[in-house]
Amino acid sequence: MKSKIFALFIICASLFACSKNDDYKLMSSIFIEDPDYPGLPQYSEWGYNTFGAYIDREPFVSTNQQIPGKVVVRNDTLQLILKGEYREKNAEMIFMLKGYNPPSFSELITLNGKIFDLKHSPCMVKLVIDTPNFNFNIIEGKITFKKVQRLYLDEEETKCILSGIFQLKTFMNNEPITISQGRFDLGIGYDNFFNLSLK
Repeated sequence: MKSKIFALFIICASLFACSKNDDYKLMSSIFIEDPDYPGLPQYSEWGYNTFGAYIDREPFVSTNQQIPGKVVVRNDTLQLILKGEYREKNAEMIFMLKGYNPPSFSELITLNGKIFDLKHSPCMVKLVIDTPNFNFNIIEGKITFKKVQRLYLDEEETKCILSGIFQLKTFMNNEPITISQGRFDLGIGYDNFFNLSLK
């Protein structure tokens, strides 16, 4: 409980200290470890800019070395890219959600409450660890956008906070694996939202 209060204090202090010229502070990550799932951040909806999941029993988590989340839209497909570390190597997981083409980060609000069945929909998931790419043949799984909210600073919208959970079963190196306890809490704004289909 103390860690939650401390994190809330840090966020509030950051928000009050920010101006339009230094809202880059909103991109910093706040990692509060989940006591029930060691190595993963607690699930949150505060824009902590963290994510985590177990790949079998090993954590895949965000770091402070790179932006943990990006949204890239190509044609009619929204890509949610989670960039972090797995087994001490750079890794990224990409959720490709077909049928979504928001023109701006503000329109990500339409994802609020949406659940995507990763097996029975035209969605794809890819994992990149250093250079090997794994296009997953999904056995079962889903990604849920539990809460999407707009963040305003000085009466100007600066971010859309995407918070949710995911899990799936698939194959990696011809071996069945489980990606479990996935959670994300990401601020998406001008610096990490790209609609390439508008070019």
